Amino acid sequence: MNLTLRERLLITLRGGRADRVPWNIYAWLLPQTEVGHALQRQGLSLMGSSRILRAIQQEVTVHEERREVAGQTWFHLRLETPVGTLTEEATWEPSTSSRWIRKYLISNAEDYRAAEFFLRHTRFEPDDAPFLEADAAMGPHGIVIGEIMPIPIMQAMVAWLGAEGLTEGLYLYPDRFASFLDALTQHYRRQVELAAASPAEVIWFPDNVTANIISPRLFEHYCAPNYAHATAILRQAGKIPIAHYDGSIRPLLAHLARTALPVIEAFTPPPMGDVTVAEALAAWPQKVIWVNFPGCLFFEPAEVIEAYAAELLRQGAASGRLIIGCTEEFPVDAFEKTFTAIGRAWAQQREITP
Repeated sequence: MNLTLRERLLITLRGGRADRVPWNIYAWLLPQTEVGHALQRQGLSLMGSSRILRAIQQEVTVHEERREVAGQTWFHLRLETPVGTLTEEATWEPSTSSRWIRKYLISNAEDYRAAEFFLRHTRFEPDDAPFLEADAAMGPHGIVIGEIMPIPIMQAMVAWLGAEGLTEGLYLYPDRFASFLDALTQHYRRQVELAAASPAEVIWFPDNVTANIISPRLFEHYCAPNYAHATAILRQAGKIPIAHYDGSIRPLLAHLARTALPVIEAFTPPPMGDVTVAEALAAWPQKVIWVNFPGCLFFEPAEVIEAYAAELLRQGAASGRLIIGCTEEFPVDAFEKTFTAIGRAWAQQREITP
């Protein structure tokens, strides 16, 4: 085969067998250096992301403000509704290139009423232009995925409550939490419908589910039904849903196996994760495993990194259901050493097409 980087990725994600294991990095993580460009020419593909819908609020007012305080960037968000005002405070963390929420929108039981009002008065419409532009710019170098919100239980935790607030909602305010989660679920289902009608073939579920927080019981109650609903709609429309799982997975192995999710993305094997590639492939015989190369290995010598990458390929290449990726921030000064070493292991693999 003489495949482009885009074709190699899509063949694997569609359940086919490419000429070799795709090698990938999130597009925004790739340093724009000569080494980065050389690795792309060698075979390193990109994954970009784009919104495919837009939110429209009614009867609510959104105020956003950014301030610099003592050399640190702070973000202040205020949602004003007829039944109450919600506030969020967050800082920008340069080490992870992300916002860190210091105060969540729901901080007490009384906030649920305003939160639910906000959700019930927000609707979504398609917004294809950003995706089409990003996809055209990506060309043969990789793929662009369409983004929707995480499954409702994770959206509740990440965007509204935090881990402690989620626990309080589940066990101290079950009625208020259930009504709030119902509103989030309506959002989720609408976004799934828009994703099915969008031009994006690959739809990203940025769920970040980890068994350290979501137990098997919670998974079956809150995750499995949403996956069943979403995958049925998306697969019928010819889409490929990929679910982001970079935490503890072992307690959820059998539960994930019963879902129709075709791709587990950001799968992080030991020494940071708790399931090997070989174990995952055996537990999920119909799923593609999109590996996140463990971040701790960036600090190891090049020969250790190369040997680890070669072992990943030994465990999974023959299956045709493996992607070697990098889905988390890493120390930029270790990029050249790490990715050059992975590239050496990747270049030595045999073609996997029968």
